[in-house]
Amino acid sequence: MSAVPPAYLAPILVALFSAICVALFIRKLNMPYTIALVITGLLLGLFAQVQSQISFDLDGILTAEIILFLILPPLLFDGASKLDWGSFKRIWRLTSLLAVPGVILNMFVIALITWVLVWGADSEMFLFALLLGAILAPTDPVSVLALFKECGAPHRLAAMVESESLFNDGTGVVMFQVVLSLVIASLSGDTTGLGTTLLSGAAMFAQMVIIGGAVGGCLAYVSNLALRWTENHLLEVAVTVTLAFGSFFLAETFHGSGVIGVVVAGMVLGNTGKHDEMTPQARVALDNFWEMVAFLINSILFLLIGFEIINRVEFSSSIIMLSFTAIFASLVARLAVYPIGWFVTEKTHDSNIPFAWRHVLFWGGLRGSIPLALMLILLDLWITHPADSLVDDASLLASVYDEILVMSFAVVLWTLIVQGLTIKPLMKKLGVGDPADGLSHDFEKNIGILVKCSAALDELDRMLELGITKQEIVDKQKEKLTAQKDEALENLQKIIQEEQFQSRLEGRIEARLKAIQQTAISRAERSGLLSTHVGAELRWKLDTELTLLLEKEDLKSEVPLPKA
Repeated sequence: MSAVPPAYLAPILVALFSAICVALFIRKLNMPYTIALVITGLLLGLFAQVQSQISFDLDGILTAEIILFLILPPLLFDGASKLDWGSFKRIWRLTSLLAVPGVILNMFVIALITWVLVWGADSEMFLFALLLGAILAPTDPVSVLALFKECGAPHRLAAMVESESLFNDGTGVVMFQVVLSLVIASLSGDTTGLGTTLLSGAAMFAQMVIIGGAVGGCLAYVSNLALRWTENHLLEVAVTVTLAFGSFFLAETFHGSGVIGVVVAGMVLGNTGKHDEMTPQARVALDNFWEMVAFLINSILFLLIGFEIINRVEFSSSIIMLSFTAIFASLVARLAVYPIGWFVTEKTHDSNIPFAWRHVLFWGGLRGSIPLALMLILLDLWITHPADSLVDDASLLASVYDEILVMSFAVVLWTLIVQGLTIKPLMKKLGVGDPADGLSHDFEKNIGILVKCSAALDELDRMLELGITKQEIVDKQKEKLTAQKDEALENLQKIIQEEQFQSRLEGRIEARLKAIQQTAISRAERSGLLSTHVGAELRWKLDTELTLLLEKEDLKSEVPLPKA
């Protein structure tokens, strides 16, 4: 007897096939991949509705447990493991303010506006409005970051957008879990007052963050030890997979936040174990593996939510009103980046955040896969598999779910299509981005090729001298390496001749020379040629000059601090 495939296999395969087709097609278009996915999802949803004989049964595949424990961890771990700790340290104040108080403020602003305009300030609907705010608070920078590189945007600005998204994803999902539990408790007959309910939610939030962070940090430490004991790249990648899913599972088991656990674990492993303990093959395999997983998950989420919005919602004037209200609320809430940016610039020691950058941070607050995943959790908990205590409120939950679905998807669609496609012209209008910054990336890349080729050529000479290889093999390898080296040298000469790169080049050279002077003074001090007092005075002067140079040439975070 032949096996019968599960009902959910068809939509998953259709989603993957469509994602591949979209990826191949948009190579010819100047359109971010996520935006193309959203449009494709809507078109497929319309096609499935027109062709009534085509139906997709998602029952059993997109349950809340699967989304939480299998879909969210890879999305979060992929971003966390790639976040550079050195860049984050220079912008941690802004990131922290945007990711915690900023997300909470966003949630309440969106909730208040929609509560008043959509639900008529009905006290029984306030928690639902808060839930919508928690869903729309997390941002997704994938589309924007791709354009940043093309525009030559400052690396520090890109780091701000990326780190804010990573941490507010964590905060937003935790707030969603907290508010959702309060909603379910309220529907189950809990008569606790609103003030007490919010205090209870704040305590739950603190507990989940602390426990989740502790679990993620401890498991990342253990994983780093495991990486130290093996040089098998397959086993090393397997360790990261276990860490991503295991940190989420254990944090949730101990009543913490699995999301925070994954973010902390990914950051620790990505900035310590990945560079210090993993083999080169494992690092390449790691990046490729998690990029592929994130690609597949994002593809499925964006496409299947298109089916959901088309199948559940009928177009009407109320849909337009809900959509514009949610978009308006999300834009008003996003204005929080301006006072936060002003505070960081004026009241802290972080580098200046230009006003033009704040415009980019505001308009670049796109929504993506996380809100869509949270909506699918609601679909499972409220519609597909409601708990016995929620059965009596089925009609209310269905009505509220449809309204939240429309508003959430409207914001995602607006931010990805309108904001995503206009962020590049906005940056050019504001003068954010310099072609010289793009040349800086190419400059460093070619220097890296020179360094690796020179090291390989030296190693070949050493191996030949030791008699552990043949002359023919050495000559063949030298020919390849020399060709790469010559190409890199040619590219560097072209970059050096670019007039717009001259200030960058001069700043790099001067910074390098000051770094060499710092090292020489330290050596002289250690050898006794200079007293500690004189050495400290000279190093302080060089430190000051180097800091002023990096600020003056706008090189800070564009060029790694040089070490001689």
